[in-house]
Amino acid sequence: MGALEDLKDHGGKIFKVGLTDDSRIHLLNRLYCVVVLIVFVVIVSAKQYVGEPIQCWCPAVFEKSHVAYTNNYCWVANTYYVDFESSLPIEREIRVDKEIEYYQWVPLIFLLQALLFYMPRMVWKRFGGGSYINVKQILRRADEAVFMTHSERNEALNDIAMYLDKYIKVRNCISSPYKKMETVKTKMASAGVHYGNYLCFLFMVTSFLYLANAVAQIILVDAFLGNDFKTLGFHFLKSLFSGKSFEDHLRFPRVTFCDLDVRQMTNVQTWTVQCSLPINLFNEKIFCINWMMLVSMVLINGTNFLYNLVAIFLPFRNRNYVRKFLDMEGIRDGRPEETPEYEETLQQNFVFEYLRHDGVFLIWFVSIETNQVIASEIVIKLWKNYVKSERFKEQNKGLGIEIKRDNEASNT
Repeated sequence: MGALEDLKDHGGKIFKVGLTDDSRIHLLNRLYCVVVLIVFVVIVSAKQYVGEPIQCWCPAVFEKSHVAYTNNYCWVANTYYVDFESSLPIEREIRVDKEIEYYQWVPLIFLLQALLFYMPRMVWKRFGGGSYINVKQILRRADEAVFMTHSERNEALNDIAMYLDKYIKVRNCISSPYKKMETVKTKMASAGVHYGNYLCFLFMVTSFLYLANAVAQIILVDAFLGNDFKTLGFHFLKSLFSGKSFEDHLRFPRVTFCDLDVRQMTNVQTWTVQCSLPINLFNEKIFCINWMMLVSMVLINGTNFLYNLVAIFLPFRNRNYVRKFLDMEGIRDGRPEETPEYEETLQQNFVFEYLRHDGVFLIWFVSIETNQVIASEIVIKLWKNYVKSERFKEQNKGLGIEIKRDNEASNT
């Protein structure tokens, strides 16, 4: 039992993922899919470079060195597939058309896929700094606050609230040159930092890139195999549920043929040898898993993109999300002479003018990386800061009106 517990603990540490500044779906793409593809590379490469990926049945006159040369030649020069119910074509052009050209490059195609799965993450990291806010630092501080004492936790959350408040105020008061552009350019610039939509826009672009990547990889692998990869998984599942053995000889033939030209003293002799490709036994199963992974990621990324599009950019979703935290604490403005209409306006201004899309987005990030309790406490602190700021503005506005009246009276 002790050994099993130790194995479980160490395994949990290996696969445990720390705080991340992207969503769980993004993490699934750029980490777990990449790990799966790297495992594929290791398996196929081990068979290619450690084992014997191809073995050709050579004539008896071939010496041992001739057999080794034939195996190496047929591996790099490609082989072609003809089923045993058909005759070997005489024309060389027909044989060339039937050549299988992918199996030497399988490790490289998996490496390329792994890189493509990580590229949207590179976009997020590269342009995320343009928001002028350290998302990961906020998440780390919020995560540390979960298990702090009450006083330490309150101090940590105050730090987060003050940091967000300063970021929001600086963002809202900076005059962006985009605002002076004509209407079309202004609409194009509405995803900028100063409009409070930058992080949301970048997050949606990244989500779309993950979706486009999964779709593009299906097309890429289909072109690479050259034998309708798009339907591979359906054939595999059909044979699986029918209880039949799945052997795709068209896409992954085990037995192929190779033409070997040998130059002799006065002529060139062509030998046709029959070759076994045991590596295709691995390729067949691995590409089936690859197909299922890619199709699953298309469905997951597509659903996630549509959900986030609705959740992030529909105004009532943002308002209801923030109001949920305020209602949990029974937050009211605290001035009995003010009407519910005033409170409604104040809350709407808090969401749409103060927090905006990026502010709500950051709170949502905190809630999924830590918990909703921490997120609600941050919202409440931001709300209190906002109300205090609005009260101060009202007082200054009233004082300004009185001073203006006194000046007008003295002038008359």
